Amino acid sequence: MHDIIHNIGVSQIAAPQTVTSGPIVSETIDMQGIGALAVAVMLGDTADTLGPSVYLDLKIEHADDNGAGAPAAFSACQSGDVKPDMAVSNGVFKRVDSNAEADMRYAVEYSGGKRFVRLTAAPQGLTDGIQLAMLALAANAAQKPVDNA
Repeated sequence: MHDIIHNIGVSQIAAPQTVTSGPIVSETIDMQGIGALAVAVMLGDTADTLGPSVYLDLKIEHADDNGAGAPAAFSACQSGDVKPDMAVSNGVFKRVDSNAEADMRYAVEYSGGKRFVRLTAAPQGLTDGIQLAMLALAANAAQKPVDNA
């Protein structure tokens, strides 16, 4: 019998917090030994009125190994590095610029070929902020069962 809990690693890569003026950068995800990766950003509601000058950009970046097992400089992912097929500009896979888009979940699968991945939530013009948290879902691990303790 197959079970999902021992085959998909779930990691919190950014603890629940409120993003207001500065960016929130997730923990770095090491793809070594991971066959597939999806990342999710869970957003709460906001008292700000979102629009063209008040928004939150959700960005995915990747980096090669620097030769010492650590990330080299991160660069923005492009459309070919993520699934489902979506227009990604400078790594931004979602711009949350409407209150109807808050209090939602946004997920993307990384399909690029670099070893390290991270997310950034970059606010523009927020005063009250938006609550958020980030998760990584790693599948097809080289070592099974995965440890979700």
